[in-house]
Amino acid sequence: MRFWPAFHTYLVDIISNFPNKLIFRAPKNVRLRMTVDHLELNENPGSCLTHYNHDTCLWECYHAPYTTGHHRRFIWLLDSESDDPWTTAARFDVYIEKIIESLYYPITTNIFNALRCQLITPMNGILAKKSLPEDIIIRVPCVRDIQLQIDEKTLVTGDCLQNDIYRVKIPPSVDDHSRNFVLMGLCFNDMYYSILITYKIE
Repeated sequence: MRFWPAFHTYLVDIISNFPNKLIFRAPKNVRLRMTVDHLELNENPGSCLTHYNHDTCLWECYHAPYTTGHHRRFIWLLDSESDDPWTTAARFDVYIEKIIESLYYPITTNIFNALRCQLITPMNGILAKKSLPEDIIIRVPCVRDIQLQIDEKTLVTGDCLQNDIYRVKIPPSVDDHSRNFVLMGLCFNDMYYSILITYKIE
């Protein structure tokens, strides 16, 4: 475990350090994200997901390792009120002895992080065509609409439930050529949709 000056300057607190999940408290002007490296050359470090839990007001950083061995989890920090770029805040070294669950988190964008989105379900970023989930549920502040793009022709509009939570119904079947589900949000001051999350379809 190692800490850089930004971690202390911005008074970031470690709430918990689970094997595959780190939780932090940070000031309102601070955004966090996590990346992971595998110390063995050419080994896949797995996938990551960082989101903001609006119920607890905490940043949750998930890691799904792909292989066993030594991994380094880096926590990056951005001051949204400053022009400074992302900076390293902390590093957590972990040795994975066994892969308990095969999981691949969906790909999120900088807009997802900037809006402090919270992914509720599904957490697995690879969806099976033969057993698609019924819906995608996500909390997205500061948007006026949510859409799911399935292919070039199919768009599904999300329903706003409460507290900035949206539900997007997934069709029970998709075309064989469909490879991705792309969830997009329309911010209040924008004319075009921005990509938030991408799921793979297999």
